[in-house]
Amino acid sequence: MPTEAVSNVVGPNPRLPGGAPQPSRSTRVWQLTGISTLAGAIALTAIAVPSLVATDEQRPEGAAVPAAPTASAAPSAAPSVIASSPGPTRQSTGTAAEPRAPGRDLAASQPGRQATPAPPPRPSATPDRTTKPPSFSPVSVEAEDPGNVLSEGAGIATCPTCEGGARVRYVGRLTANLTTTAAGSRTVTVTYQLKGDRSLMISINGAVPTVHRLTGTDWSTPRTFRYTADVPAGRISMAFYNDTGPAPDIDKITIS
Repeated sequence: MPTEAVSNVVGPNPRLPGGAPQPSRSTRVWQLTGISTLAGAIALTAIAVPSLVATDEQRPEGAAVPAAPTASAAPSAAPSVIASSPGPTRQSTGTAAEPRAPGRDLAASQPGRQATPAPPPRPSATPDRTTKPPSFSPVSVEAEDPGNVLSEGAGIATCPTCEGGARVRYVGRLTANLTTTAAGSRTVTVTYQLKGDRSLMISINGAVPTVHRLTGTDWSTPRTFRYTADVPAGRISMAFYNDTGPAPDIDKITIS
C-alpha cells in the first residue's frame, strides 16, 4: 500500500490543506489552570461576602466605615507639645519649658512687650498723733513749810495777818522747794512784809540770782511783788537771801 494512503487511515495530517487544527497538550494544561483559578476566586468570594455583609449589619447607623490602610500611607506625625503656663498658651518648639519664678511679671515672658515694674509698697497710714505738752498748774508754798530749809539765822514767827498764820523772819537764807508740771516762762509772786526799803535776791536751782528792790510801810501789812522767770519742770529750789544786808520777811511763794 502506498505511504500516503496509510497516513489518511490514521488521521488527517495537520499540515494538509482543509484539516481542522488539533490543540496541543500544553494548551490544555493552561486551560485547566485558568479554570481552577476562577473556581478558587468564586469560592473565596462566597466566603468573604457573607462576613462583610454581617459586619455592615452590626455597624451602628451613621458610623463611618474605617478606611483600609494602604501600604503607601506614611506614619502620622507626632503631636506637638503645648506648654502649660499661667499666661497665653504657646506652642512648644521642642525644648524644655523654662520654669517661671514666683511673682514674675507675665509681660516679661511675652516677646515685644516691656516688663512693667511692680509699684513700690505703699507705706502704711499712721494716724497723726500730735503730742500735746503737759498742762501747767500754778503751785504755791508757805515760807514756813516744813519742807523748806532755813539757814543763816532765819526763823519762823507767828503772823495773824499772814496766810497760814506765820512767816519767816530774820532771813539770812530761805530755800523753798516746789514741784512744777511743765517748764516755761512763769510768773513768780512773792508775798512779804517790810517797813522801809530792803533788797531781796532770788536764785532758781543755783542760777544767777535776780535782785529786787522792795519797800513797805509796816510789819503787819502783807505786800506782794511779781517778776517773770524761766522755770524748769519738776522739783525746783528757790533761794531767798540778801548778801548786802537784812532781807524782808517772807510769807508765801507762788509760781503761775
